[in-house]
Amino acid sequence: MAARDETPPARLLEALYAGVADVAAWNRFLLAFADHMGASRAVLLLTRAGEDRPREILSPGSDRRRAALYVDRYFATDPFVGLPQTRVVSFGEFLSRRAAGEIRAIRAYLSETVGSQILGVDIAPAPGLVARVRVARLLGLPDFGGRERARMEAMVPHLAIALRGLALTMRRDAECAILRDALAASGQGTLVIDRDRRIMVSDGIADALIARRAGLSASNPRLRLATAAADRQLGAYLDAAPGDGDEAGCTLLVDPAGDDAPIAVVVRPIRPAMPVWTSDRDLLLLRVRDPSRRSRFDAAALRGPLPLTSAEAAVTAAMANGETLREAASRLGITYNTARAHLRAIFAKTGTTRQAELLALVQTLVPARQPAATDRRHAQR
Repeated sequence: MAARDETPPARLLEALYAGVADVAAWNRFLLAFADHMGASRAVLLLTRAGEDRPREILSPGSDRRRAALYVDRYFATDPFVGLPQTRVVSFGEFLSRRAAGEIRAIRAYLSETVGSQILGVDIAPAPGLVARVRVARLLGLPDFGGRERARMEAMVPHLAIALRGLALTMRRDAECAILRDALAASGQGTLVIDRDRRIMVSDGIADALIARRAGLSASNPRLRLATAAADRQLGAYLDAAPGDGDEAGCTLLVDPAGDDAPIAVVVRPIRPAMPVWTSDRDLLLLRVRDPSRRSRFDAAALRGPLPLTSAEAAVTAAMANGETLREAASRLGITYNTARAHLRAIFAKTGTTRQAELLALVQTLVPARQPAATDRRHAQR
């Protein structure tokens, strides 16, 4: 009966699921959760095993000085940690298993932090990541009872779902950051357009090319390519009805006027599982290579710090220099399946699992050389 009576109210669940990747939304939920629990505050702390500082700590309503003091002085020695996964534990239960001397030290710690009336649960939303959820009452207030425990236990499944969503978002954001850095280092810009050429998203490299009209231009804000033949090819591709399994896209060479080097524009269809923008039109990802900015990695130089064969080093260098795996295979004179086999071997030897991780590793371990001025117009010779 108690578990049924303490089913979380709809308003609390709405607050929890309002934005699992939004810090402000989590702060609003924690305030609502503290109120639901009759607590002085609720805290969410994300950490990894062995770290001496948390990845994230949210404690809305807490004194900022005290919160900073906890992170700097007490986080590494916090005794109320390592709780059984997804099981609500009161601090009283936790304390009852400690020796008398340790209890005195813990009480001294608590007198300077949140007080001794605490309920907590640990949830592992992703491998290596632990979320500590705590609700606390300040000194002088009554201890939590069975009703509060039942309320927190009823929230645990919902917390686990929301925290998994948060962990996935954190991983996605980290991978996107790695990929952005890798693309920027290889001189690649990215745009997303619809089939009416409207630019939906563009990054700094693409924006710079458009601003100086180096092969690309934009009007209202529709994309145009400087070379008439390439622009007609892009138009023909955009006008074609998308077919099932159309993943090949196309590659266009744009030769700007003046001193700018030719750029390659790689067009690929995007098939989002859910609509990301209001338009339901097909979207396309364009990767734009700017040779004047791209660093160049040499296959031979990769074989020193990385345990690669010459063929694997050639594939790695091509990808670090901004080529797709299919393009690398074509230029190196090997089949796409052979290139994929090389890539699997490269992942195994370097301990990476994704192309973004591999590119980040290469850029960390191996110095790249900037293209010489005499290389800039090689395509016109």
